[in-house]
Amino acid sequence: MQESTGAQTEAERAEAWEPFEAFAQDCLDRGIWTGGVIAAGTLAGESFRRAWGWMDTDKAIPMPDNALFDLASVTKAVGTTTALALCMDRGLLDPDAPFTVYLPDYRGKLIERVSIRDLARHLSGFPNQKPYDVVGEVMDRILDFSPVRAPGLPYEYSCGNFILLGLIVERLLDADLDTICRREIFGPLGMRDTRWAPLPDPDPARVVRSAECAVFGLASDPPARNAQHPTGNAGLFSTVEDLGAFSRMMIAGGALNGRRVLSEDAVKFLCTWPDSCSPASFGWRLDPQYNPAGLSPVTLSHTGWAGNSLWIDMAHQRYVALLTNRSGNHDAAQHVRRELAARLVHALWASQ
Repeated sequence: MQESTGAQTEAERAEAWEPFEAFAQDCLDRGIWTGGVIAAGTLAGESFRRAWGWMDTDKAIPMPDNALFDLASVTKAVGTTTALALCMDRGLLDPDAPFTVYLPDYRGKLIERVSIRDLARHLSGFPNQKPYDVVGEVMDRILDFSPVRAPGLPYEYSCGNFILLGLIVERLLDADLDTICRREIFGPLGMRDTRWAPLPDPDPARVVRSAECAVFGLASDPPARNAQHPTGNAGLFSTVEDLGAFSRMMIAGGALNGRRVLSEDAVKFLCTWPDSCSPASFGWRLDPQYNPAGLSPVTLSHTGWAGNSLWIDMAHQRYVALLTNRSGNHDAAQHVRRELAARLVHALWASQ
């Protein structure tokens, strides 16, 4: 664990950290999660990291602070959205073009034209039903997936949007998503543990077994697992350390340690919230209602069904990565992750 404490006395430090410590333990006692890892930092580096609880429901292996978690839908933001921005940087993708320009073999029935931006903001008219979720057939059947309404309101979060977007990235860059992201994003950033499932030879002392579906080294999301191919909606595994490197790249405007991943214009694009029709700017959420207290309105965020949250505060140049093995109610777990992050933010930075 690393901790930023300034000139506080021991008593002052204990008082500042008590709300965080007590709440983390209470969530464990209530069965919200079997265990987790939280890290926070700034552009200068990691300021704090803490692991607590157990790897899984067996409670045989304590949670290590370098544990590998299934990111679930955080994949949409860290993996697929970054790859889409990379394609825009290279002049390969227009966010306002119809997505069918890039998927000419799409076979579904459209009510009106649906843009790349509509897909990335979940304003596409595609529902979150998953008729394409058939073992070994997901990547083909997604091409038959049809919207149920014209694009625009109402907002409806749909994994199908990002499966289509991931497929578009693969067509534009002529490789699978895992290869693209490890070559162009994760490798240059030193994110050595971040990759799509299935993981080769997963280590039970580091890889978290999902408490919700008991899979090990595989995506907990059914379509991502059943596709037998990297998908744009879910399937990434990562650590808080790797997510810290990613967050610092975003805070720095697209580069880290002399390696540029995205242009400054691409990062600004991702940080621009067009309107309140959707909580998303483009892949990332920018609606402040998803933020812990203490972070600015210009905070990129995303959550994952397996029990994960990532917040990147672009204005204050801070980030919080919270990865847990969720074992309790999904909605309740999202709420308590925000609260735990708020207590960490207060303990670390309230005096600044």
